[in-house]
Amino acid sequence: MRIFVSPLDWGLGHAARCIPLIRYLLEKKAEIVIGAEGAHLTFLKEYFPHLEYIEFPGYRISYSSLFSAGIKVLSQVPQLVSAIKNEHVLVAQIIKEKKIDAVISDNRYGLWNRNVPCVIITHQLNIQAAAGSSFLSWIIYSYIKHFRECWIPDYEGEENLSGVLSHPVPKGINGKYIGPLSRFGSPKDYYKKDKYDLLVILSGPEPQRTKLEQLVLSQLKDLPHIKTVILQGLLGAKRKDTGLPHVEMIPHVSDEEFHEKVMGSNIVLSRPGYSTLMDLSAIGWKKSILIPTPGQTEQEYLGKLVQEKGIGISYPQKNFILNKAIQQAGKLKPIQAIHGNSNYKKVVDDWLSQSH
Repeated sequence: MRIFVSPLDWGLGHAARCIPLIRYLLEKKAEIVIGAEGAHLTFLKEYFPHLEYIEFPGYRISYSSLFSAGIKVLSQVPQLVSAIKNEHVLVAQIIKEKKIDAVISDNRYGLWNRNVPCVIITHQLNIQAAAGSSFLSWIIYSYIKHFRECWIPDYEGEENLSGVLSHPVPKGINGKYIGPLSRFGSPKDYYKKDKYDLLVILSGPEPQRTKLEQLVLSQLKDLPHIKTVILQGLLGAKRKDTGLPHVEMIPHVSDEEFHEKVMGSNIVLSRPGYSTLMDLSAIGWKKSILIPTPGQTEQEYLGKLVQEKGIGISYPQKNFILNKAIQQAGKLKPIQAIHGNSNYKKVVDDWLSQSH
């Protein structure tokens, strides 16, 4: 089968969680065509340099340093609707020209076609917004119902990562829980003793990624006893000296290095983006400090959910005090990662069999 795979362009997490699926599809002898652009295209080429790629436009949502993420996104709703309509037309052309047998979309709502089986991967079924959650969920439903299947990257039971975002599945959607998707394998004991006091994982859109980096760096100047490594999440950037002997900053690392840094750190500070949470769950939870991107209500909800589970502590970025957060996170007791039946391979097998 020739399968077209295309991730949403809001953060590299959507591309990252496609990696285990692509790997397994290749094991099943499928031919994969990837549609992406910019950093997402570069990122996936690092993992699959020999696959066929198509420059496929994303939603290209921009963020502002003046307005919250929610307000800025709402102002671009007409642009979003137009992009979804355009990608629906474009995927029909690709299916015909590239002889595509099936489509896997990661959170791209226009990538469905009546002539081939189409799947959408999403954990956003029940939107948690400051206002209009029911209306926004209804809009999402109106798109998802066109797909033959909806793969939900989470566990079905009470011990899950996404809470009400994915539970329950709205009626009319053929939802299947496939377990969390992460490009990382099971936890490894790289170090018997922590190498770093603090690991900072930066991710997400600008300008908030840089704002968090600057906020953390400015406070680390007064914490010389906190040995820290900062992963900037910047593809192709050059390594810079922080000027702080106790702080190491790295633009981008391999999966193996990322795994080592997490396992070799006492406390992890990151955004509570869903892909990040899935990666931490796969590697093994550390004492966590979670700072939601300002205005992103989904991250605010996920941060609170993780805190309720006792896995980490969630703090707003505004007036964030690093030393206080480290002290609070240090009181957390080690908790085993959430594990369940991650059955994405079985779901893929069934889907391939039916699609044939």
